[in-house]
Amino acid sequence: MNIQKIKEGYKDFVKNRNMGMYAFWLHRITGIVITVFLFLHIWTLSAVFRGKDAYDYAISKFDTKFGYLFQYVLLLIVAIHLINGLRITVVDFCGVTRSQKKLLWISLFVLILIAAVGVMTVLL
Repeated sequence: MNIQKIKEGYKDFVKNRNMGMYAFWLHRITGIVITVFLFLHIWTLSAVFRGKDAYDYAISKFDTKFGYLFQYVLLLIVAIHLINGLRITVVDFCGVTRSQKKLLWISLFVLILIAAVGVMTVLL
């Protein structure tokens, strides 16, 4: 990892604050968070190799209010990464570069819908 490139990327972000730049950085950050979560997920599921009681104990950690909040935040992170990834793919492969701002707003609308449904299904 090149620290100089990260610094240059941050300077570009500060200089060019717009929705596209926010989406760019949000996509990278959510990708890193999802990768970290996958390790936590594998670690949690590996409790099955220590027996039923160990697995039940590991899963019970997510059956709390904090666990539900964690699942909701994870839902939002995965949704942000998925929707933005689809938007980028459509822009790149379908040649609709001029419409990417509209697609970004459509993506944001879909994210708000997912967030609202997530509140009703995960948190309530």
